[in-house]
Amino acid sequence: MKYYVREVNGKSKRKQNVLNRLQKEILPSDEICDTNDGYWWIVYTDSNKPAGFAGMKQSEQFTDCVFLHRAGVCDEHTGNGLQSRLIKARLRKAKSMGFNWAVTDTTKNPPSANSLINCGFKMYKPSKPWAWDWSCYWR
Repeated sequence: MKYYVREVNGKSKRKQNVLNRLQKEILPSDEICDTNDGYWWIVYTDSNKPAGFAGMKQSEQFTDCVFLHRAGVCDEHTGNGLQSRLIKARLRKAKSMGFNWAVTDTTKNPPSANSLINCGFKMYKPSKPWAWDWSCYWR
């Protein structure tokens, strides 16, 4: 199966519906993120079925930095490198916009942590942590 990572307009009602459905399906215990903020991507299969999503916005703490704030892949599509492709797509966008670095966090999620490591992220301790006490921070 082939996959296509597409940047989408998170303000479009049609894309909001897809992003919200993916958030509910993939991250059922999390609050749905507002797709009007930042930049969004959807992974589509070659049959045009959504298989995953990701979001990015400018960091609230750092001026030359983006925050990779949301991502997920549907269970039936895990193991195909989609998380890494979503990370790389967001980093390309950030670089094209003139941002110098990116941060994110993971909480009890080894697969996402491994994808971040594979894309060159390193763990760090921010001066002002923004997530849970047990979260891992990456840059």
